[in-house]
Amino acid sequence: MALTIQAIQEAESNEEVLELLTDELQRLLPEGLRENQDLFRKKYLALSRGLRAMAGMHFFSVSMTLDDLAWHFGNQNDAFDLRETLNGLRELELAEVAKLFEEAWGLMEPHLDTLRSEAVNGDNFYDWLVQIGLEKKFEPMNEAIWSYCEQLGEYGLLEAWAVYAKKFPERCVAPVLLPILPNE
Repeated sequence: MALTIQAIQEAESNEEVLELLTDELQRLLPEGLRENQDLFRKKYLALSRGLRAMAGMHFFSVSMTLDDLAWHFGNQNDAFDLRETLNGLRELELAEVAKLFEEAWGLMEPHLDTLRSEAVNGDNFYDWLVQIGLEKKFEPMNEAIWSYCEQLGEYGLLEAWAVYAKKFPERCVAPVLLPILPNE
């Protein structure tokens, strides 16, 4: 069943809002859909403004929870995905994090082809980062983002989903399409 504005407004906690949003994203972008990139992007681009922002920054949130900012570019280095991550951070009003992400993207831009070629992997990623002179540049950015995540609360960057949905519930649901009635 589709997510509603009323369901968001009646949620009693951020955890409940996050569960509603996650369920809706899983309903609209089911597991395995990414295997068909064209279909995935078509469905992704049809999402409501808020859900698109959440889907766009989800992998970044995972990267910041499990790894760090530099490693995010190792995991996700497609220009479309990076653009959607940045747009998602901005839409979710995470301006400080968006600024750091954009700065990091600028540093990584000359090296994205190397990452895409898979010449760099988990075994040699950090050695490569040191070799190209970026390790020290990413450290303060990581610290700033991790600090920001702690301030947001238990769910880190995902906490922003709940805050946004409570503020703009209409941006987190599919538009209601009314039937076209013949002229009478």
